Amino acid sequence: MNTKRKLFFTVLLGTLTLSAQAQLLKTPIDSAAYANGYQMGEYFKLNQININIDALVAGILDGSKSAPLQVDANRKEELAQAFNGYIQQQMQEKAQREAALNKGIAKSIMDENRKNKAVKETESGLQYQVIKEGTGARPSATDKVKVHYVGTLYNGTIFDSSRQRGEPITFGLNQVIKGWTEGLQLMTAGSIYKFWIPSELGYGDRATGSIPGGSMLIFEVELLEVTGK
Repeated sequence: MNTKRKLFFTVLLGTLTLSAQAQLLKTPIDSAAYANGYQMGEYFKLNQININIDALVAGILDGSKSAPLQVDANRKEELAQAFNGYIQQQMQEKAQREAALNKGIAKSIMDENRKNKAVKETESGLQYQVIKEGTGARPSATDKVKVHYVGTLYNGTIFDSSRQRGEPITFGLNQVIKGWTEGLQLMTAGSIYKFWIPSELGYGDRATGSIPGGSMLIFEVELLEVTGK
C-alpha cells in the first residue's frame, strides 16, 4: 500500500471513529456516561493498573442486558472481590514504587547538602540552614507559634504556602509533623530557616494531598512569634 493510500485510510478510520462517538453521545446523560468511563480509564492509567478493558466493558454490556453470564455463576461474587483485591494490590505496589523512588531522590539531595558547610544536620536526619537568625524567644515542644512558610517538593513545586495566602498561621508544635516540631525548636522568634525534612520526619510513605509518598519536604520558615502554651 503506497503512502497516499495509507494516509487516506488513516484519515477515514479517524473520521469513522469520531462519527461513531458522535452517535453514542446523543444526550447529556450519554456524555456524562462517556465522561465517567473516561475517568475510569484515566484512573487505571494513572495508577498503572493493567486490566483487560474489553473484558470489563463486555461484563457491563452483558449485565445491562441480562445476557448469559460468561463465568461460573457461583463464583461471581468471589471473582468480583478478587478484582477489587487486584486493583488495591496494584495501587499499593505503585505507591511503594513511588515512595522508594522519592526516598532515593531525597537521599541524593541530602547527601549533596552534606557537602555544604552552611547546611546542618540533626541526629534525627533533619537538615537545616540559617537564612536569618532572630533574637526573640525560642519555643518548646508544647508552645504555640506564629509562622510564615513556603513548602515545596524537591522539584520546586509549591504544595503549601502561608505567604501565597497572605496570612501567617498559628499552631502548637505538638500538633504538626516531627520535622516541624524539632526544627522550630532550633529557631528564635525573628529567624528564617530552610529545612529539608525526610519522609521519616514528614508524612512517611503515604501520599498526603498533593504530596507523593516518600517525599522529602522543603520548607522556608519564618518564626514570627512564640505565642505561649
